[in-house]
Amino acid sequence: MLRRDPDTVKNRMATTAEQAPRGAGTYALSGCRPVPLSSHEIACYEDSYEYWDGATGLAWEVHDVSARHEEPCGRLVELVKDIGKMRGKPISMYGTADLQERKADGTRVQAARADQLIYLDRRAGPPEVIVVGDFPLPDVVFEVDLTTDIRDRKLEVYASWGIPELWVEVPDASMPSKRKRPGLTIHVLADGRYRRRPESDTFPTLSARELHRALNEPWTSSFTVATVRRVGEAMGRLTGTGPDDDPFLGVERRMSRQAGQREGQRRERLATVESLLAARNIPAADQLGAELDRIATHPHETVIKAALECRDLRDFLRRLGP
Repeated sequence: MLRRDPDTVKNRMATTAEQAPRGAGTYALSGCRPVPLSSHEIACYEDSYEYWDGATGLAWEVHDVSARHEEPCGRLVELVKDIGKMRGKPISMYGTADLQERKADGTRVQAARADQLIYLDRRAGPPEVIVVGDFPLPDVVFEVDLTTDIRDRKLEVYASWGIPELWVEVPDASMPSKRKRPGLTIHVLADGRYRRRPESDTFPTLSARELHRALNEPWTSSFTVATVRRVGEAMGRLTGTGPDDDPFLGVERRMSRQAGQREGQRRERLATVESLLAARNIPAADQLGAELDRIATHPHETVIKAALECRDLRDFLRRLGP
């Protein structure tokens, strides 16, 4: 992977700034510094960049990637994975793959690196570089605008590539730019342009407000849990799956149902004993609850026989044994 010497980069940046053509094709991305990189160099560049333009030979590198930038990405992964469990079908997420546009001869035209890529129905991971037109596009691209602004260039690039849906998160924090306020914006592609929507098309019923809240709360709230359940179930209805189809939730739910059935059988046996004793004028109501485990350990026939032959409640318990 290519890492640039800081002095070399600084000198090349100054030279490129003097030589770069002005006007169309020249972009300045807020919160980023321009780094001169050739088509060959961008292929193996390991530092974090937002966008690379083949016409100018410039990559726009993020000034500072802070923990505050990474937190929403981590929370989004947890949120989407939980929705996938409720859906009953895994949802894949990738945060390291580059998106590139190339000419027919393989020449790189432009490239972008998103914070997260979401694929609803792709189990195998994408290649290291996703070439637009050669590999399926993600269903959703997620971007965090902390010090950068996707509207500078990447928004129109994603639209030109045909990314169906774009989520842009501005975290709850003091922002250095007055252009942005904390919140999440959902962009849905329609007629080649992004339109802002209050809810996601890809994740039915999931709103921008719910997404932003989930990505910024200090711990998962009951509100977010309810959101995950609702959205996951709505998506499951579209695929004919549900929580029982998830490898983990399916086992847990089956075990819970079995435990519930066993408890129901225990309670039913207790009610039968109380009914038999009451028919024989032996008061037992509300007195056998503490003996439920004891009654349940004996065969049903033994318990019924004791209830029919005992003289009183104490004798019934004695006949059951210790």
